[in-house]
Amino acid sequence: MQRANILLFILFLLAQSCTGQELPGYTLTDVPLVVNMDSIRMVPLNLTNVRYCPLETNRNCLIGHIDKALVRNNRIYVADFNKAIALFVFDMDGRFLFKIARMGKGPGEYLSFRDFDIHDNGEIYMFDHFGKKFLVFDQTGAYLRELVTDYFFSYFCLVKDKMYWSKLTDYGKKFADLAAYDMEENKTDFLLKDKKFLLGNHLFNYVSYRFYRSPPGITYYSPRFSEIVYAIDDKGMRPAIGIKNLRIPPEHIISEWESKDFGFAMDSDDVYFKENTHVYETGRYIVFICINKKMTSSLCLIYDKRAGAFSAVPIFLFGLFGVDGIKGSTGKDFFSIMSPHPDYKEHREILQSRKELSNWKEEDNPVIVFFDLDM
Repeated sequence: MQRANILLFILFLLAQSCTGQELPGYTLTDVPLVVNMDSIRMVPLNLTNVRYCPLETNRNCLIGHIDKALVRNNRIYVADFNKAIALFVFDMDGRFLFKIARMGKGPGEYLSFRDFDIHDNGEIYMFDHFGKKFLVFDQTGAYLRELVTDYFFSYFCLVKDKMYWSKLTDYGKKFADLAAYDMEENKTDFLLKDKKFLLGNHLFNYVSYRFYRSPPGITYYSPRFSEIVYAIDDKGMRPAIGIKNLRIPPEHIISEWESKDFGFAMDSDDVYFKENTHVYETGRYIVFICINKKMTSSLCLIYDKRAGAFSAVPIFLFGLFGVDGIKGSTGKDFFSIMSPHPDYKEHREILQSRKELSNWKEEDNPVIVFFDLDM
């Protein structure tokens, strides 16, 4: 079995081709939707149609921390990358269905768990970073196959027959910030390259390199220090949202950051824009978080497609509703994660007023909160 895996890996390396094709150098004039940060309208935060979904808790589904959650095919997928190191699957009422927890070095096992996504056909792809491979499972959690890669990377997403990978490296050498791997043609395109790497110091921790999926079939990706947010779908990748007047750090500031220790991240004068994250869409809204100033003054920018206008709310206001910002979209509404803390007034009031939370205990799993916005 080990020889077979080695042979598979060698064949993959021989077959794979890298075209080096890159995206054009887009500017704000190429973006169909642009917001000016200097004229953004601040509005009150109002959540509507709120539904609290406590995730079932038993000895087979103890979640240490939710690092990523997706809602697909009327299921809630919850990943714990660091404590349970497993993927948990629940129905839309929070009832536990099954989990995938296969740590090890054998077939169908992983050394680490970095990311996951759900294919349109329902198959579950789990990425083993240290093992440099994907494990593929069916809709019941049964192991199907594995796919070996020849790169390390941070995160991925599935779009039809393609995988998009972020921050490709191999033993200290960086290849690209973003690449697209065609699973049918076994071909990799390096789409975005960055002049600087910044691995191992504080700035790396500001940059997520994540993909943000919203049903049906759209994914957003925002490069660091970029005034453009890109959309990815089955037609490819394109600029989708642009932001004017961001305080992007000049090259000499970035060079200074590179020469500093981790503690430099706490300097009080660090007010520069870092990146846009948590970009999700519903039928009416597109939302994303604009991170700057040590993340303490981050704004949630909201585009109302019906009104054709942008507005913004401070991200900390979500805490007044007991939720941790916006963590995903079902396509119809948004969802977030709540780990109720009875010592917090807002949490205590929610626990006391909501029937579905009347039996929740501090040792229980977190709560998924579904809601809409009324801006």
